[in-house]
Amino acid sequence: MKHANLFGAFLRDVVDLNPTRITTLEERVQAVQSFLRNANYGARIRRFSPQGSWAHGTVIRPPRDRNEFDADFLMIVEEVEDWEPKEYVNALYRAFSASSRYEDKVKHRTRCVRIDYAGDFHLDVVPCIERKGPVSTTYWVLNRDTNREERTAPDAYTRWLRQRNAKTGGNMLRKVIRLAKYQRDIKTNFSVKSILLTTLVGERVTDADEHYRSPFVDVPTALRTLFGRLDNWLQARPQMPSVPNPVLAAEDLNRHWDQRQYANFRSMIHKYRGWIDEAYAEEDRDESLRKWRRVFGDEFGKPAKALRETAAKSQDGSGVLADLVPAVTAGRLGLSAVPVWPHVQRPIWHMRGGRGFHLVASVHESRDGNQLHGLDGRVLPKGRHLRFEARYAYGVPPTFRVVWQVVNSGREAHAEGDLRGGFAEGTTGSATRWERTAYRGVHWVEAFLVNRRTNECVARSGRVFVLVE
Repeated sequence: MKHANLFGAFLRDVVDLNPTRITTLEERVQAVQSFLRNANYGARIRRFSPQGSWAHGTVIRPPRDRNEFDADFLMIVEEVEDWEPKEYVNALYRAFSASSRYEDKVKHRTRCVRIDYAGDFHLDVVPCIERKGPVSTTYWVLNRDTNREERTAPDAYTRWLRQRNAKTGGNMLRKVIRLAKYQRDIKTNFSVKSILLTTLVGERVTDADEHYRSPFVDVPTALRTLFGRLDNWLQARPQMPSVPNPVLAAEDLNRHWDQRQYANFRSMIHKYRGWIDEAYAEEDRDESLRKWRRVFGDEFGKPAKALRETAAKSQDGSGVLADLVPAVTAGRLGLSAVPVWPHVQRPIWHMRGGRGFHLVASVHESRDGNQLHGLDGRVLPKGRHLRFEARYAYGVPPTFRVVWQVVNSGREAHAEGDLRGGFAEGTTGSATRWERTAYRGVHWVEAFLVNRRTNECVARSGRVFVLVE
């Protein structure tokens, strides 16, 4: 099961960097750049250019035990005739050190100067020489340890990644890269530099993807597609391959790897590819959620903040007694995030996971009375009658039976001892069921199609939610 809505919430609430921190970063970058334009640096500054995960749109929230993230930008300058390469970095360090604003934040690095905003992020300022030739313009960063220049092409790489991302539509490549980086950071059982991981995943996008978007219709499908392609590529290469920078062939991006690290990465991607395939194919909602958590940890599918807040006020902490209706109607809680409460029984049959079985629901003033409207997600008053019809693509033959599960929540249902959550047989030969709205809360109905002879569940409808005020 894909759980596309849960992936959206997982990216927003857990993986992606908080919008407020992005705003803080941009404000401090502007302040640093303004300072540099007025500082006595010694080389003429032509422009600034963000690089790395920040520029690529793949920056993620740091793990809780680290809390700080990295961002960097190039300070593109004209060449100074009598400067050695190391002087570009040393002069930048002196400029920051002479400032009362930055003197206690500045650190010397090999190719840059780091401004350390403790507890928030590190900002690396990287001097870069721009040389304009008759045919092309080249860019060089400076290594103060070796006192040598090193060719780079960050703007070209950012354009390459942007083009690859556009082929997938919906920003899917960037989302998958962020998920892969989160998995690396949270699992800590393989190591790979972000630029290398971004390149390995990005190169799995093909030109054909621009015209055939079915492999990227949503985040879980895109994740399954790209991890599958990456695993296929890695399994065909037992020995560590060269991974050239796609815009600068002379630069080998695997220079920080060795065969042992590569073999471990290859093995772990193969394992996660299998887990992703299993979670994606699993038809049982709760079992699929468990399998996705095996991939991404317990934060995946965790109830949204609105649910956690209301659950905390519900005495038992599970959310069974909480009034979830305001959070759902206000859009702060999606129905896909509603948990499986403790009183909900698990299916008792072997689940085969067939397709083509679903419920059609309608709202009536009275049982068998005229239909008012479909069950379309609107909040219903008490006293309405609901008709549910189980439909199977192949028809419901006599050798099958429809079994129903009706689940209530909220204080009113709990006070009446009517939370339900078990299984009930449908009337022989009938695939319809009537219910009545009686309690305020978020409730659901689900149907199971069971083979009478083998006692095997061949298909389930999925939950149909009912909101009652």
